[in-house]
Amino acid sequence: MSAQKYDDSRFTRRACVTGLVLCWFVAVGSIIGGGLCLYKEVRDDDSIRIDLSNRWRELLPLGLNIFITLLNDSMGYIHAVALRWSLIREGSLDFNSNLRLLTFSKKSPPNGYIPNFLYLFGIILAYGATSVIFLSLNPELARLLGKSYEITDTRGVHLNGIALIILGCGFLLQAAVTNWALAGTKIPTWSSNPLIIANTCMNHDTEHYQVMPRQGRCMMGVHLAGNDIKAIRPTRKQRPMITAHPHVRRVLYLLWALPILSGVWGGGVYGYLLRGSKNGIFGRSWSLLPEFPPHIDENCHTKQCTDGTSVLNLGWSTSGGAAGTTGGVFLIIAIQSVVTLSLHCAELIVNLSRDEGIYRKLIGPRGTNGHFNSVVEAFTSWQTIFLFTLKSGVHWMFGLAINLQFQLGVNMYPSQIFYFGGLTLVAALFGLLLSLQRPSGYLPPTYGHIQTIADIIDEWADSGCMFWGEKGPHYTGTSTKRLKQPDPNVEYGGMKKGDGQGSHSDDITEIPLETFSPASLVASPPMDQSFGYVSPVVQTPPSANAAWGQPWQQQQGQFTYAQWTNQDPRHQYQHSQQHQTSYDSLNSRFSGQTGYSGYSNQSTQPFLHNYRSY
Repeated sequence: MSAQKYDDSRFTRRACVTGLVLCWFVAVGSIIGGGLCLYKEVRDDDSIRIDLSNRWRELLPLGLNIFITLLNDSMGYIHAVALRWSLIREGSLDFNSNLRLLTFSKKSPPNGYIPNFLYLFGIILAYGATSVIFLSLNPELARLLGKSYEITDTRGVHLNGIALIILGCGFLLQAAVTNWALAGTKIPTWSSNPLIIANTCMNHDTEHYQVMPRQGRCMMGVHLAGNDIKAIRPTRKQRPMITAHPHVRRVLYLLWALPILSGVWGGGVYGYLLRGSKNGIFGRSWSLLPEFPPHIDENCHTKQCTDGTSVLNLGWSTSGGAAGTTGGVFLIIAIQSVVTLSLHCAELIVNLSRDEGIYRKLIGPRGTNGHFNSVVEAFTSWQTIFLFTLKSGVHWMFGLAINLQFQLGVNMYPSQIFYFGGLTLVAALFGLLLSLQRPSGYLPPTYGHIQTIADIIDEWADSGCMFWGEKGPHYTGTSTKRLKQPDPNVEYGGMKKGDGQGSHSDDITEIPLETFSPASLVASPPMDQSFGYVSPVVQTPPSANAAWGQPWQQQQGQFTYAQWTNQDPRHQYQHSQQHQTSYDSLNSRFSGQTGYSGYSNQSTQPFLHNYRSY
């Protein structure tokens, strides 16, 4: 085929840059606003208040969490795209989707260890500060706890200047690292489509690191990416992602730790109240939003009981207004950091599932989408929408489970802690179901594995619309036309003569190697010490007037590129280097572990940079 037309996704880039610019404004505005709140509090001995009803006091943080999640995701996309292309240039990208903040680039400073940890710290600060920006004082709760207050303190919500400054610092860290990654990384395409990424890696010179399709592997999915070439019979059900990507299990451990820890946390607080804590109130209400009726139940076996919500007051606050809540703010941020990290890691499972869904459109009735847009895909993907809703809801419910009351300090509510644990359980089940899901259809799975996509797709359509199926005896591939599905009783692929990919054609006469000019010989490949494998140096192939002609041309009586590579013993030497393990790969350390695929043995190497896949 002709050279591909890449989708540079200008709309996606503009949308993400718009989010980045907005984040800068929010960061600077939050810091300035927080400073003004503290200045007014010191000057007038009073904080800035906003008149809101009790119901809106609880719902306002939910809207703020949705807004924070949108900003975080827009900047996160820029950071993820920069990381992807940095890893590609290092030859260490295996999958299209990775653990963004726990994957590090050795040659790209914006994606190094320190910037990634600063970025993660910024996310933790942003989410943690959100739940304590608006402080309220419930007079009934203050009376039940025996706390004195002024009637003016119960009107509306108080703006927490400390929390606003922390929110601004969190966004400032994220915006600075994102801006650095945007300016310091050359990005050929902004698309998140794994097919477009693989096609670009095959046809775009990413500093001499290119993906080349490996012949004879048309039926070998990501789970067999590290195995030797062999013929495979297609199966109707494919293996799940939990056995394909080594990080999926670790993400599940984090997700399942949240409901377990929440149950222990809520049970501990509830049991402490039952024992008659002097700083707590045992309530009989299990309403979603905390409520505190004015009367006390005298028939109580604990210190005091109400028909409202149970609460345990920890203090951690002074009578100095919002400035006195600094300790409580950082206590809540420390606890919420575990939630933030777990939900961030959950993005990997969602992205892998979405990558596989996009790829499996090859066997759908309409084929792959030739007008793919990453932003539209994100807003129409049920996995992405569900995770976005979960992240906003979990952080909001965490703010209900533990929060700051104006001049009362930190309060814990056991019923809301259990509701928070229920939401985290939904997140854990969601991740588990996605990771165990077995795709249907004879198409081998890839889960966004770049090299496997290059092995299975043999014909790339300029329009972007492709179909997969049987193209010949013992051979599957892609076409712009619908293809029949392979026979489950027939083996496909392998290197047998006359069968499928990489096979010799019976009607082509074998040309002796003596017809090659000595000048066209491939130089002895030097050892690349930085990666630990051989980097072949490829010179210009024989000219058109030679007996073979240009090997990649499919002219009458001439050899195709695949036939030339199979008959040329010099290419066999180059092909043998692809079986060496790449120790520079992020995921190569996990190859060989029980239950994981050996994809990393062959997928992160420098490829021949003078050839294209047509």
